[in-house]
Amino acid sequence: MEQIKNAIETFVRGGDNNDVTLLDQILHPNYQNIQDGHFEQTGIFVFSKEQYIDLVRTKKFGGHPRTIKYEDIHQIGNIAFAKTVLESDQLKFNSTIVCVFENGQWQVISNIPKIVVTD
Repeated sequence: MEQIKNAIETFVRGGDNNDVTLLDQILHPNYQNIQDGHFEQTGIFVFSKEQYIDLVRTKKFGGHPRTIKYEDIHQIGNIAFAKTVLESDQLKFNSTIVCVFENGQWQVISNIPKIVVTD
């Protein structure tokens, strides 16, 4: 479980620090961010790895340190699911993060956040 948590923490740190190099390393090539709503817009939004990294690069996403609380982690073979609460001074993310073990390392393949503005 520790390696799974390390992958998740690397993913979170990459966003918090707008570190696209770190994100490129920890995100699986088939990564998807699937969220209900996008700031003031309603609906389902799906971002690929490239789109997500671009949103972080242009600072539309990320840039605020968040705490990580693990509510639940399950590993089934080479797939792991984590229910987390990521919280900054402005936003709270109730996220389901899916990791996969390939080529000797855990990578984040999916993030499904429900974002709540806290300020």
